[in-house]
Amino acid sequence: MLAKISITRNASLSKSIVHEIARLVAVGEIKTGDKFPPESVLAEQMGVGRSSIREAFRVFQILGVTEATPGRGTILVNTAPLFALTDWSAFTSTDLINDIVEARLALEPLIAAMAAKRADADDIRRLAEAIEAGRKAFGDEAASIQTSLDFHTAVADASGNQTLLLATRLLRSLYFESTRYSRRNPESYETLLEDHQEIFAAIRDHNPKAAMAASEKHMRHGLKMVLDAPEVVTQGGKEKAAAGRKVRARSPRKA
Repeated sequence: MLAKISITRNASLSKSIVHEIARLVAVGEIKTGDKFPPESVLAEQMGVGRSSIREAFRVFQILGVTEATPGRGTILVNTAPLFALTDWSAFTSTDLINDIVEARLALEPLIAAMAAKRADADDIRRLAEAIEAGRKAFGDEAASIQTSLDFHTAVADASGNQTLLLATRLLRSLYFESTRYSRRNPESYETLLEDHQEIFAAIRDHNPKAAMAASEKHMRHGLKMVLDAPEVVTQGGKEKAAAGRKVRARSPRKA
C-alpha cells in the first residue's frame, strides 16, 4: 500500500511520517477504509524506528483519523483532518488545480447566499475589515492571498453553518494553491477585489440571490486566471498549451 514514500530526514521523523501519509491520502494512494500494515512493516518500509511510527499514529488517533481495533489492526476512518496537515504546494498539476476551483464553484456561492440570509452586525463588520485589509495588501502577493482567504473564511463564518465554516478552515491550505495562481498581475487582483466588494455588498444588503451570483462570478474569474497562469503544468511535464485545453474541457458547468 505504501509504495511511494518520501521521508524528510532534517525534520522530526514522526512529523515527516504524518505529512507523508497525509500526502499519500491526498493523491489517492491511501483511501478511507484501508488497513495500515503492522508497525514493524511500516517502520521497515519507511526506514524509521517503530517509536516514530507509534508517535505519528498517536497523532492520527487524537485527530480521529485512524481507529485501532484488536484483531482488525489500524484503519483509516476519517481523512478530513489530514487536509490541514498537507503541504499543497507540491500539488500543482492542472487536474488538481481545476478540481479545487470546481469544488469552490460548487460550495462558495451557497455559503455566500447563506451569509446574506444570516449575517448580523458583527459579521458585516468583520467582512468590511477583511475588504479593507485586502485593499491594503494590494501589490503584495503573499499578503493578498492571506487577506483573500480571510475574506472567504469570514463569509463562511457569517453563513452561520459551523460545518461549512469547519470545511472552509480545513481546506484553507488547499484553497491557497488555487488562489495564488489568480494573483499574477495587478489587473487580476483589482478584478478580484471588486468581486469581493460585490459579494460583501450583497451580504450587507441581505440579498441571497445577488450574493450567490456575485460569488459564482468571482469563482469564474478565478478559474480563468488560474487557467491562464503559465506556472500550472501537467504531471509529467506535458506541454502547457495541451494542459490548458485539457482543463478547459473539464471546466465546471454553469450552476
